[in-house]
Amino acid sequence: MTMISLRKISILAIVAAFGFGLASCSKRNTELETDYATKKASAQTLIEQINQNMMTMHTDHDQWSATLTVSAQKPGADTTLINMVKANLAKHESDMAAISALIDSTKLYMNATPEQEDSLKTADDRLGTNFNDLNDKWKSFQDAHASLQQRIQQIAVTTAGNAAADTAKAKSEVKKAVPPQHHGVPRRSAQ
Repeated sequence: MTMISLRKISILAIVAAFGFGLASCSKRNTELETDYATKKASAQTLIEQINQNMMTMHTDHDQWSATLTVSAQKPGADTTLINMVKANLAKHESDMAAISALIDSTKLYMNATPEQEDSLKTADDRLGTNFNDLNDKWKSFQDAHASLQQRIQQIAVTTAGNAAADTAKAKSEVKKAVPPQHHGVPRRSAQ
């Protein structure tokens, strides 16, 4: 009888321990879940904003490149400045590729589930870090984009003005180059 009682007690102890283990596993960290959900929503919003703006920015870059090429061909163009701005534009486009890579990295941490608290904590930390990096790089990228736009517009206006001035100067020099013509026989002085 004691054997049966010990066996029952052992089984009850195992069941109780298992039940306690399940209860502790099912206990979720709601604060962590809320923090993760907030970061995930912010990241999704930022990524959508970036994706929408990138299409327009690609178009801007194509137009700017064409503007710089045309400006470099005009008389009086500051080709040193134009080449420097072209180099800045190329760097700007490589920064765009880096932002796309950071978006992909951020997305890697947006699929964690609350069932695995350790994985969720890691994903929460990495998502926060990647979101902050992406947000900072995006703001910096937008500032650089606006600055490039202003510089290219200034180059286009200056080059167009220089080309117009060179054309007007060339026309006036052509008019001055024609020697005066005399008709008839030269007069003799009365001496």
